[in-house]
Formats: sequence, structure tokens, C-alpha cells
Amino acid sequence: MNVEELIEQLHQLPGNLPVLIEGYETGWDGIHELRTTDVVPYRKAEAWDGEYRLATEFKQPGQPAVLLVGRRGERR
Repeated sequence: MNVEELIEQLHQLPGNLPVLIEGYETGWDGIHELRTTDVVPYRKAEAWDGEYRLATEFKQPGQPAVLLVGRRGERR
């Protein structure tokens, strides 16, 4: 999903609804920060890993992405 698709879907919802992300193990957390960074696909991802990692971890260029960060930050 890209920003344009997300905005299109959000426009169809009431503006007062909370936006939540998955909690660390269970439940849901509120979004505490929105930021952009470069990411790369993580080809060795296990079932518990995210599909992308920060490009700086691999010291290579990546693609820009928007991160919705919960209360535990990028390393939930």
C-alpha cells in the first residue's frame, strides 16, 4: 500500500476514529510518531520478522517509506 491508497481509504472513514497498530505481542497500540526513512526488503525474514529492515542496517541504499511508530518504537 502506498500513501495515496492509504489516504483514499482513510477518506472513506469518520475523521474521529482512532488509528491503531499491532501491539508487541497482543492487543493494539496508538500511533505515536510518523516518519520517513529508507528501507530494504528483508529476504531472510522469519514469520516473526517484518518484511522490511532499515537500509542503514545493511549499509546500502533503500527505498523511501513511511513508518507508523507505536509506543515501543521501531524495535518493538
